[in-house]
Amino acid sequence: MSATATKFPLTHQELLEIGGGEIVRFPASFDDYWELLREAQYKADYSNSEIITMSYETNPHSKIVSRLLAIFDRLFAEEAYSVHDSNRPVYIHDFRAVHNPDCSVVLEPARLFEYQPGMNAETTPLVVVEVLSKTTRDYDYAEKLPHYKQIPSLRQIIYLESTKMFVTVYERSDDSPQWINTDYSRPEDVVLVNSRPVTLAEIYRKVTFE
Repeated sequence: MSATATKFPLTHQELLEIGGGEIVRFPASFDDYWELLREAQYKADYSNSEIITMSYETNPHSKIVSRLLAIFDRLFAEEAYSVHDSNRPVYIHDFRAVHNPDCSVVLEPARLFEYQPGMNAETTPLVVVEVLSKTTRDYDYAEKLPHYKQIPSLRQIIYLESTKMFVTVYERSDDSPQWINTDYSRPEDVVLVNSRPVTLAEIYRKVTFE
């Protein structure tokens, strides 16, 4: 085990004992972050010189992500696109930050940030999706959103509530730095994901809110 890994919890249980299911932050270097990923059982972000760990997914959160991945696999079936889950990190150069969106779409050929062989992250996502929870909401909006908006390739940032049917879409206006914000809350509402339609009823099918 590396010296870096011993500075931080490595298992889900150790993380739970420290944070009680909340977001946990550890001051760390960029190198510490990547070295921890070799050993840890959990995913983590890196932002503002901190390793940021997530809590367990709720049942609605997990169902929404599963539905989205299935929908996106259908919407982006062409070989020109790749659909990723939260195991595929995104690197934001301007902030030297790494985030793990719940779902993302990348237009191939992708351009990667490579920390070292076998450890890399996407730099050119077209769409990123975050499913919100009580523990992650502030982090998703206060830190992740400003970071995502600085990714030149990104065209849509989609936030989905996990406690009710509600979707917020941030869409870049052409190639300008302006973002248009639209909210959706009815089952029949249609969200255009890279000009491809999906209804809220499809996204939230079989989801029972806690």
